[in-house]
Amino acid sequence: MRERSEVSSVEFVTIGRGIHKGYRLPLSSSEEASFLEKLPESPCWSIVVIEKGSGHLSFEGVDTPWTAPVVLCINETEYPKLHASSEIEMKAVQFDPFVVNSKFDFHNVRSPESDFSDTEKQDRYLVSPFTQRSGPYPLLLPMDAASARHIAKTFTELSEVLEAQIGFNWPCRSRSLLLEVLVLLSRVEEQAGHSAEEETAGSPDIVNEVLIYLHTHYPNKITLNELSRTFHVNRTTLNAQFYQHTHLSVIDYLIKYRVQLAATLLRDTLLPISEIMERVGFRDTTHFWRMFKKHTSVSPSSYRKQYCWL
Repeated sequence: MRERSEVSSVEFVTIGRGIHKGYRLPLSSSEEASFLEKLPESPCWSIVVIEKGSGHLSFEGVDTPWTAPVVLCINETEYPKLHASSEIEMKAVQFDPFVVNSKFDFHNVRSPESDFSDTEKQDRYLVSPFTQRSGPYPLLLPMDAASARHIAKTFTELSEVLEAQIGFNWPCRSRSLLLEVLVLLSRVEEQAGHSAEEETAGSPDIVNEVLIYLHTHYPNKITLNELSRTFHVNRTTLNAQFYQHTHLSVIDYLIKYRVQLAATLLRDTLLPISEIMERVGFRDTTHFWRMFKKHTSVSPSSYRKQYCWL
């Protein structure tokens, strides 16, 4: 049973003021260190990225130590207390699973019997940090500094979009930023699992470092020569080691990641295709359409027509 905080809870819904006046978007952001003391009474999920500080997390009588950078994923049944032994820097986002896909709610995303379409099944992996637990505890995910900075920066941008509410697409644009973070979290979880498995197999640190770089710099122009200079390693050696542990070349992995992000935004937002293309790091329209079709078998416009639920 949840204990009510002495601090009053806050509304986590953003309400449209001009365009889409009165529209209630169940998505909000916070940069307050006291964020966890003011979780709303209404159900929501929260992502908290902590870039600085240390302490412990208390939940159900269990204390878990943490040292930044970490990400905390809290579902609607969890009300942990965050105790800091030093000054912390954090940013947080709260949302309803409806924001990811309108067919999702707090119950059906957990049920294996839910009658989801192919589109909804494709989105289900995005919410696994809130629906899958190895124990009855919130997910406390150790994070590399670059990924934590990237998430914090994205949350700042999301907050600015929600506050400014500029243009017809501001609800989709704010949702798209959340979606990008959810895709990154899925990769960080996956990478952490692979790293643990490969630790005894002598997995080179350079591969993990390059993966982190790709996951946080994908909007920018990236070349193998640039990566070779950045990580002070021969490009042939870098590609060979990367292929050994991912079964893809560095550039193929980058393109596949960009296409995954683009597909997610095409499914779950109404942002213009040209904006999505640039957001995920493609600068040439012909190249984008060719790579997207190579990985999905259809063009971006056909993919949206087939899978977008909006």
